[in-house]
Amino acid sequence: MTFSSTFATSFAEQPADFSTAVQSEFVDSNQTVHRLSETRIASIVRCVDSLESDSAVVRRLAADRLYSQASNGNTQTCDAILSRLRGLRVSFSLDVRQLADQLIERIRLTRHQRAVAQLTPSPWGDSPSNLDRELDQWWQQFSRRAGADRDSIREFQYVALTAGPDWHWVASVNDQPTNQSASDEWACLLGIRVPECGTRYVPEAKKLQSRLLAKCTRSSAGSTSADRVVGRLIDSTVRRNPYGWSLESRLEIALTHQRPELVGELCELIWNTPNVHVRDLALSLLAADRVNHASLTEQLNERVNDRRVITVLPGQAHFGVGEADWPRSIVVPRINDVVQYLFWKHQGMDARQHGMTAIQADPVWGVRLESIGR
Repeated sequence: MTFSSTFATSFAEQPADFSTAVQSEFVDSNQTVHRLSETRIASIVRCVDSLESDSAVVRRLAADRLYSQASNGNTQTCDAILSRLRGLRVSFSLDVRQLADQLIERIRLTRHQRAVAQLTPSPWGDSPSNLDRELDQWWQQFSRRAGADRDSIREFQYVALTAGPDWHWVASVNDQPTNQSASDEWACLLGIRVPECGTRYVPEAKKLQSRLLAKCTRSSAGSTSADRVVGRLIDSTVRRNPYGWSLESRLEIALTHQRPELVGELCELIWNTPNVHVRDLALSLLAADRVNHASLTEQLNERVNDRRVITVLPGQAHFGVGEADWPRSIVVPRINDVVQYLFWKHQGMDARQHGMTAIQADPVWGVRLESIGR
């Protein structure tokens, strides 16, 4: 007997009432499959049954045919094939079980890749009922944080493809991003993994804060779409502030990642808040200077006589260098000291030559707040 006759015989050997039984089974197990024709269902079942053939060639051809039908068919066809393949997981043959599992994963991966690739600037078009619901949920979450333009879609497609059909997201708050794909991991972390509500996730919120303060992304350069998306995600995270981060922390994150518009917004928020903390007010002046805020000069003039003492955090006190016959004295920073320092800085004068001998530079703020004063 030739191979072609063997393959045809394996497909033809079906019980007389096979069509009716299959039709009933698919209607009961999956409500979407009932739209498939009886002929299509019969073809699927014959192919699946051929996976249990004694001939390796028949099994391979049947697997290829099922994969082609699932890849090129509609959602109902794909679901019908997957449903029948899952039934082979209880087969007595180890080879059949392994072949079914491999084919299921292959089909699911192709289906996932096709669904992700269909994202467009108007992601779901006019037929949302035909879309992958889980993909839709992840995209809606990501787009709320990063926007829905082409850059965001392209970045989401990348991280979604990396996650695979089982949505194993690569980024974690506990992991450090690699240098090669830092932007993609930041996008996954801030757009997907970080929870919306901070109340129940205090440890994760603290870890995220530490990570944002410890490492600067390349988002400020905006050289790639991923960098631009990460920048927007940082802005969104700081603006929404679901974790209750202090104004100081939010300003520091914005400065660390070189987000000038965000820094300006936070400074204006501080300036327009009645009875704001003195420390936050002083830091906002330093931050505004770092981004050349247009209202900085006006703010400095308003506070030139403000002698309120700035709270110094424990362990951050500084000591000035006095004359040879004077003891070293602790620096007591005040608002007007910060104002005076910035005036001198803008005039190109060295504050150390005018009594502020403890001045120390800072990579984020430009100067350490605790070191400003006499």
